[in-house]
Amino acid sequence: MRKILLIALACLMLTAFHGCGQKQLPPLTEAQCMAADTLGIDREVLKELLAKPLYAFSPEEINLYLPYVHYILPDLRDRIKHLARKNLGQPYEIYLLGEYPVELYDPLPMYALDRSDCVVFCEHILAMAYAHDWQEFFAILQRIRYRDGIISYTTRNHYGEYDWPRSNTWLAENISLQLAGERAAIDTIQINKSRFFKNKGVPYMVPEDSLVWHYVPIEIMPEVLQYLQTGDIVNVVRGYKNHSWVGHYGFVMVEPDGKVNFLHSTSPEVIEQSFPELLERLKASNLKREMENAEIEGRNEAIKIYNENNEDKMPYENYKTMTRGYGFLRPRDNALQQIMKDGQVLRLQVVPVNPDAVNISKRDSILKSL
Repeated sequence: MRKILLIALACLMLTAFHGCGQKQLPPLTEAQCMAADTLGIDREVLKELLAKPLYAFSPEEINLYLPYVHYILPDLRDRIKHLARKNLGQPYEIYLLGEYPVELYDPLPMYALDRSDCVVFCEHILAMAYAHDWQEFFAILQRIRYRDGIISYTTRNHYGEYDWPRSNTWLAENISLQLAGERAAIDTIQINKSRFFKNKGVPYMVPEDSLVWHYVPIEIMPEVLQYLQTGDIVNVVRGYKNHSWVGHYGFVMVEPDGKVNFLHSTSPEVIEQSFPELLERLKASNLKREMENAEIEGRNEAIKIYNENNEDKMPYENYKTMTRGYGFLRPRDNALQQIMKDGQVLRLQVVPVNPDAVNISKRDSILKSL
């Protein structure tokens, strides 16, 4: 009898030990079960996908999960919220994407699931929110990243205020001026892309250009928060003196009680924080940096006088960057209809950068030598 009891006790201990090593996944709801059965997704597989963060997914798992998200969340803003929050904790790493293997100028991949910077995070979440599977996600992602969906370093949206909003009017409406009204901040920038490309070793010339653009000054942001919606794309405007630019991207998240949060990829990981609290911290930071910049300006004036009277030149001191305001873009429900006619599929294009490759192809050169 004692032997039987010992064997039974050993079995119970083994069972308990085995159970401790496996995390018990929560059961699916009735709606989740229905979605799994309708879409042909194994229920146990869906449990695992629901339990793990989005940045741990493989492309194959993304392919399974996106139709589920569309089925369970028919509203675009709900999908953006779900996918963005499912990516909380994703590690941050700047300068992640390039054109490889399409081009070699920037030999980084064309997507990244396990890491993000602020722009990569927003682009991936938006593409997933519109897509029904992996193939559609990848095509939409490149349509967002490149002007007219033409994949090239020269058509990539490099500038946050000049390229991205203008190339993606099909995707999102710029509501910054609408929000700020007569109190909108106005800025003019000069763009020299030829110099930018030359510094990157890309042989491409383009005429210089300028842009007049608007954003919401940080001083009136507390009044504007109430008009924001979940999924609105946030452009953080930074600058000093007479120079401003979009230096950061993220999403608005609005809670049922009206609280407004800012969800974004920043070092060391994707986070969600209270927008009003963030504005208070930035207000204090701006005040401190404004005083520091006044001191820097005085020192730079002294450096200027020195340089005018001496052959050896002293370098000027850099000004401290401040947060000047925010731009907002509202995703369109019918974004894909903006760029596709009836019966069309979303196609990507690839064009050569090197002018010689445009004028003469390898095949032509071989034929001419025969």
